[in-house]
Formats: sequence, structure tokens, C-alpha cells
Amino acid sequence: RDLSEPSLPKIVGTLGSKCYRTSDCYGISECRGLGNTHEKVCVCPMFSPREHHSVAVQHRFKINDDSSVFAEDVIYVVGGFINVKHAFCSNRSCGPSDGYRLAIDDAWMSSDGRNWFQFKPAFSLLFVGRGGHTSLIVRPSYQLGNVSKIDGSDRLLILGGEALNPYELNTTYLNDVWEVALPTEPCCVPSDGCTDESRIHNESCLPSATDWEVITHNSEWPARAFHTSVYEPSSSSNQFLHRIYLMGGKNATRDFSDVWTWNLANDAKWQCDFCSDDAGIEEKHLAPTSDQKVAKRSATDAYLCIDSPLSSMKKFGLPSLDKDTKFLNYTPRSTTLLLNDTDIATAADVGVTTIKELASADLYRILKLRGFDYPGIIAREIRNVCYLRAISLAFVKKCSIKELQDSFFHQFFFREAGHSANDETSAISCGRGGNSNPCDAGDWDGCTPIPGLAEVDVHGLGNVAVPQIKHNVSSVVEELFCRRIPRSRCYSASAFLDNRVVTVGGKSSNSTTLYRDVWTRDETFPRAFISLKPKSRTSQSKFVFDSSEAGAYFEYKIIKGNDDIIPWSVTTKSMGVDVSWIGRGWYTLFVRSVDPSGNRDVLFSNEVNVFSWYYVPPIPWGVLSGCALATLALVVGGYFEYRRRKRRAVMERFALRRMRRKFKLKSNGAELTYQSSLPRDVQNIDKVVGGHSTPHESRRSSSLRNYIGYDESQRKHESHLISKVDHRSNDNYRSGNVRRRRKQIVPVEVEAKRRRNRNTDRNRSTIQMNHDE
Repeated sequence: RDLSEPSLPKIVGTLGSKCYRTSDCYGISECRGLGNTHEKVCVCPMFSPREHHSVAVQHRFKINDDSSVFAEDVIYVVGGFINVKHAFCSNRSCGPSDGYRLAIDDAWMSSDGRNWFQFKPAFSLLFVGRGGHTSLIVRPSYQLGNVSKIDGSDRLLILGGEALNPYELNTTYLNDVWEVALPTEPCCVPSDGCTDESRIHNESCLPSATDWEVITHNSEWPARAFHTSVYEPSSSSNQFLHRIYLMGGKNATRDFSDVWTWNLANDAKWQCDFCSDDAGIEEKHLAPTSDQKVAKRSATDAYLCIDSPLSSMKKFGLPSLDKDTKFLNYTPRSTTLLLNDTDIATAADVGVTTIKELASADLYRILKLRGFDYPGIIAREIRNVCYLRAISLAFVKKCSIKELQDSFFHQFFFREAGHSANDETSAISCGRGGNSNPCDAGDWDGCTPIPGLAEVDVHGLGNVAVPQIKHNVSSVVEELFCRRIPRSRCYSASAFLDNRVVTVGGKSSNSTTLYRDVWTRDETFPRAFISLKPKSRTSQSKFVFDSSEAGAYFEYKIIKGNDDIIPWSVTTKSMGVDVSWIGRGWYTLFVRSVDPSGNRDVLFSNEVNVFSWYYVPPIPWGVLSGCALATLALVVGGYFEYRRRKRRAVMERFALRRMRRKFKLKSNGAELTYQSSLPRDVQNIDKVVGGHSTPHESRRSSSLRNYIGYDESQRKHESHLISKVDHRSNDNYRSGNVRRRRKQIVPVEVEAKRRRNRNTDRNRSTIQMNHDE
């Protein structure tokens, strides 16, 4: 410390540490006079016991005349918290036996870890003592051909921290940045004749206490302590830009999860990864044009978390096409604010400041934002609050962390990108009047439509209008992406590994949650390319995509005019897209690449990741062939059915004729049997009628007919039947059915003849007996 400071105590140390010479001290301790008196105490020539200090390592080297290189590493220890005793009440220390905590501002260095040199005394007025800060060694350089040249000296940077004031008993969190110029050559070079084992040979290689300069007292990032910082050296992978990253930490009220970067320029501002202002991450593959800055800001604004403020809620849209269905190269997306400053202030008045708070707001808060309040109280209205709440609910459901039952790929791949299922509206029985109770908090959310009701009774507010529209917010939510960042934490560790910033572990400020995760930062947005596309006015329908980053998948959307044919859907490089299901017309396909970190395309360019074409459906040869075969089968089937039905009709007619013939033959056989049973004179009637009988037989038949009472009408009927049967029999002979008729008629005639002969003999004897009598 500075011995000339008059405010420092004149007597320091304890009685046990008093000495007169160095031999009175233990080990490497030295006997020194630290006060304004001649009393001496034993002092260890290194930093005092402490915690939450910062450590940085500088790599020094020198190229000798013979082109040999001598290298030496130097370690620096800056600040921290120590336990001390102070003589408040007398010339000796008093107070607690274990002392009190104090933030110290000294700085030490060593080249071997054993011999230390203090290059900045403690308790200076410029640099405030602190703990929980970070220190970095940066080396500005530039690339000249294939050789990296050093531009200026190395610098030791000190960022933020926590300061303790034992007099006022308060804690101050800092967001300042200090720098110390450091020599770049080793302190002791053997080729220069240095043999000092301490490696600290001359003061020219030591930092000066007056080289401490403040870069800024108030950086863009909030004041904090126990954060972590990493230095990214310049290389070909980052276009020879070197930057500093600051992550996490805490202050008196909260933990941090933000990430800030700085390009080491004194006039440059710190940039936040996910901030809504002009500060955003810089894309390595984009030139800093105005359009690309807008696209960069739009890309980071689309990544939200459930705790994001309401001011971050925006509606993003694809670039609009011009008359030629084309737009300029690398056009950014359009952005529309959903809330103005007045709406944000109105929501804050009821305690709603974040997306999660709006999604979980109760009935009375929502109704107050709709303009309904208790009698006598005027409420300010947010006109689209139900629309905003629907977006909040869908986004919270989309980005809430939950345990997956299946693999991530199975859950994520076979779904439309950015969509969440709509909740079914449950039946609401309150506030319907009559015997129903008024609605209270938990019965209704204030925005869900109630079928069949235009008003609902709310406890304490009376009748409240029921919204009649259920908002469809899928097109808005699919353009909002879940932010993937570590949880808020402090006491984590970071390093620059394989050209990437890596953060490991940490804990929450309540000291109850410890983390063992590992995060890496990826700021490069992938770029999608359409490697295979169909020709316009053809039936080609296959698309194949490629990406600038390995392991990326793709999201695509097809638009016809101003209507979405399909929303953002997911595919891979190997699967591609087949759009043969669309109809004839002009279509536009948008595709964007998504890398494993969740970064998506920022800009859209025609013929790169946007393609417009006129699709002509192919001739359905398979359908036509199928129709032709089906028609042929119907014709053939119809022909055979016609043949079958015709044959069946013929068989039916033949069977009917056969049945008629059988009936008629049976009728003829009965008539013949009847005639054969008559006397012979009666049988001769037929001959008389037919003209074949003699006059004597005719007279005899007439007498016999009168004798037996034969009726004339009956005779005519019998004659008509006999003549009709004979006529049809002759027709059958003429039609060629003689053989068929013979098979059926001959047996009947034979049987009739036999019966007739038997009856004739019997009748003859009967007639003869009657005649004799």
C-alpha cells in the first residue's frame, strides 16, 4: 500500500507479527515497516489470503538474433475479498476475532508461481477494490498475408465486480472496464545474460501503477458480479476479429443469463445477443449493410423466451413479392409491432409485463385490460388483448420445457413447425343467469368465447360482453422461435475451445441449485439452397435442399398468391419435397435452414432459397389406363351378361311352353279317357260331327244321344276341344318338334287307347243288355 497516505493507521499488524529483522520471520517472510512508525512486522512477499479474485495468464516471447524464440508465461492476480482487522478504537486492532470482509484492489504477478511481485499497491484512489470480477489478457493483432502481426502491447482488462465499503456497510455492483498496458517481452532472457531465478530482472518489464486506465465507468450491460468472460483471439475463422464475451452473473436483485460482446474498440458499444435495440450479434458471413442490419436485428428479435417482455412481441412476415414474383437479393422479413408504448404501460399497471404473465393472467386482470372494472373505476383498454393473450398462451405452450416421452426427432419432425395444438373450450356454467352463480376468478379467462352467450355475469363487475371470435394465431406463433440460452446463473466458468465459446456449470444466487451443463455459443446463421428444383410449366414436382452447415434440417412453405397452401413444414436433405399433389397454377416456395443450435435463415433471395414456378399437373396415365381397363371389363361383362340373360329368357320361354304342353296333353288324355268311357254310339258322335259317319250311324247316334240325354251344347264344346288339339298337333309336326312330341305324346295315346279299349268292351256289353231289354 501507499505508505504516504495519511488516512492509513500508523500502527499495523499484531503483536505476534512484530519483528526487528528478516531472520525473525518464518519462511520467505520479510521484516518490513508498513506504518508511519519504525515498528516492523513480518510480511509474506505475495498476495494475502483472499477469495473471488481474478487470474489471467500472459504469454510473452522474444525472437533472438539467431531466430530462436524464448517464451515465458506470466500469471496475474487482481483484487478479491480479504479478512482484515482495523484499529477503529485504539492503536491496535479490535473487533471480531475473525476480522471483517474487505474488497482489495492490489495486483500481483509471477513467472513461476513461487516468487511474486506486487506491481500495484492496495488502497489506491483510482481503481476501486473489488471481488467477483473477471480479468482477461488481450493481444491486438492484424493479418498480413499468412503472418499475424502484433499491433501494440498486450492489455490486461478488468470487468465489473462487487465492491464492499466497511464504513458504510453496503455493497456496490460495478459495470466498468479497466485496462492495464503490459510489456510483451520476457523479464529475464538468458541470451541477454539474465540468470536471476526469479525471472523478474528489471523494472522495465513490469507494468506501471500509473498505466491503469478506465475505458468506461458505465458499460451497456447491467452492473454485476460473479460473471464469466472469455476472449476470442483473431484468426481466419472469425475474419481476424477479436472480441470479448461477458455472460451471466448476479446483482442484488437478480441473476443474469444474457450474453454481451465487444470488439475491443474504445468507441464501440457492447452488443447483446437478444436485445431489441440496434445492438445485435454480427454475422460473420454478412456485410454490414443497412438491409442486413435490419435482417440481423429481425432474426434475433424473433427468438423469445416465456419471460421476455411484452415489448418483444412482434408479428413477422415473409417478404412480399413484386409484380414479377421476385424481390431483391437477400430481402429481410417484415416486422409489425403488436403493442405500442401506451399498451405496454397499461399492462404494467395491472402487473403484466412478460409473455408468461399475460398467459397466466386471471379473469379480473384480463377484463381490466379489456376495459371492464369495478363500478366507479375507469379502466384503460388494450383493444387486441385477447389476440395477444392467445399468442402468449400458444407461445408458452410451445417453449415450455417438459420431459419428452419419445425422442426429440420423433416429437419434432413429424409435425408442422412452430405449431401447438389448440385447447378445447370447456363448458362454462357460471354467469348464465337464473340459478347459476356469477363467474369468478378461475371459472372463465375473460377471452374464451362461450357458445350461445353474448354476455356473462362476473362477480363484482356485472354483465361483461363475451368475445365471439376465437383467434387463430398459428401463423404468428410459427414465426416466433424459442430462445435457447443457459438459465440465469452465477459462478460459472467459461473458455474459448475449438473456435467456440464454452460455458460450464454454475449455480443460482439462492445457493440451492447447482448446474452441471455445458453450453456453446453459435452465432452463425445457416443458409439454405435449393439444389434441385422443377422447371416452370412442366409436371416436375421434386425439390431437394442443401445447407451451409452440416446437420441442419429444413422448413419450407408454399404460397399461392397471398394464401398459404401449407404452413411451415419440416423435411431433411435426404427426403426433399414432392409437391405433385398441388393443382395447376403459379406457386412460390420458401425454404429456410435450421442448424442444431436453432438458428434459421435471416434473408430470402430469389432462386437461392425462394423459387416461383408454374406447375402443370402430369397426364394421369395410370388413371386413364385404369379407366380404359375398367371400361373394357364393363363391356365384356355386359356382353356376357346379355348372353346369359338372353339364354335365360329362351330357357324360360321353353320351360313355359313345355309346361303348357304338359298341361294340354294331360287335358287331352282326360278327354280321350272320357270319350272312351261312353257307349260306342256316343263315341260315333265325333265321326258324325267330323263328317266321317254314315247316315245310319248318324241317325243312330242321334237317337242314342237323345236316349241318354246328351246335351247339344256339351257336344259342341267337346267337338271344339278335339279340333283344337288336332290343329296344334299338326303345327307341332310342321315346326320340327315331331320327335320331341312323340316322346311325350305316344305314351299318353297308348295309355288312352288301352283305357278306351277296356271301357269300350265294358260299354258294349252294357249297351247290348239295355238294347235287349
